Amino acid sequence: MRALALAGLALAAACAPQQAGRPSAAGGPAPGGLEAQAARLPAEVAGFTRGNTVWHEPERPGFGVTVDYAAPARAAVATVNLYDRGQGAVAGAPGDPRLSSEFEIVIADVLALAGTRTQQRLAEQERSEAPVPGGAPLTCSRLEGTYGRQQMTELVCLGAAAGRFLRVQVTAPLRPVRPVDPLLFAVEIAQAARGA
Repeated sequence: MRALALAGLALAAACAPQQAGRPSAAGGPAPGGLEAQAARLPAEVAGFTRGNTVWHEPERPGFGVTVDYAAPARAAVATVNLYDRGQGAVAGAPGDPRLSSEFEIVIADVLALAGTRTQQRLAEQERSEAPVPGGAPLTCSRLEGTYGRQQMTELVCLGAAAGRFLRVQVTAPLRPVRPVDPLLFAVEIAQAARGA
């Protein structure tokens, strides 16, 4: 189970928008607003604990920052990405064409990466909007598949937060040993990233 959870974390991290970039050699934060925004992400949220933070912005402008999270006993793993792809401020209004376009890119990347791995299969099951108190909803996709023989589910959500794309990806067994709520995690992360 732990190996499968680690495989899920590796997939989630590899699917992040900075996949073409590499972490900062210094590993330090980017200056300005992104650093403050990443600092707002909580140490614990919805049963998940914050892990590593990787700064991509110093060497790959536009690729922002990635923050890892894990549920107890690694029952689920998650990545949170804040980035703008170097395109300037991202508006948070529902129906923003940049958000729609980015969401399609994110889902295509997740599915394409899973398709390159012999032991992983994923298929999109449904799309929905997740209401976020005090702000615009997140657009989410639930995917299901297998990592080896383990049935897995992934929740991928995208929205805007303080002028950046906010991407949340949670990977968990379809029937986790410990209960987790990926949607609650995504919503509470959005509130934190937006400073709500």
